[in-house]
Amino acid sequence: MIPPSYPASRAAAILIHPHFARHPSDAPGIDTIEAIVDAAFWASLRREEGYVPRISLAFAAPDDVKRPLRFERPLPLTPESLTRVSLVVLRPGIHLGVWREQDELWVWGATRKLPAFSFVLEVLAPGLLVIKHSRSEESGKFVNVAVIEGDRIKVIDQGAAG
Repeated sequence: MIPPSYPASRAAAILIHPHFARHPSDAPGIDTIEAIVDAAFWASLRREEGYVPRISLAFAAPDDVKRPLRFERPLPLTPESLTRVSLVVLRPGIHLGVWREQDELWVWGATRKLPAFSFVLEVLAPGLLVIKHSRSEESGKFVNVAVIEGDRIKVIDQGAAG
């Protein structure tokens, strides 16, 4: 795996990890969060056929989601791979599934349904990322956890949101 090169990815991972660690799901570790943020950030600055990639990445095992659409071969979690598949997952509610196998992160396919409290990162615009978690498998609603814009990281106070 290529080491992360986006400086804010490590800081964001350290700030965000405690939120996911207290939920009963398969929480990603700091290194995993950092790698996902890094790949998504660099992908957000690229173009595919003139389009800015708008993708949603979900850290979830393919066996833990209902009716996953699995790629024949998983793709490495790189900005190039994410940019290449971004046109396929333009519609809202489609998440690219990311999971770790043999110490590497892979994009295994896509899904609409996620386990409760799954880590989700959405690329909204170049350099603008939103990290959230799913409320439940049935609702399709999400709770925003943090917003990363360039080198600024805003963690959302869940107590104030209520």
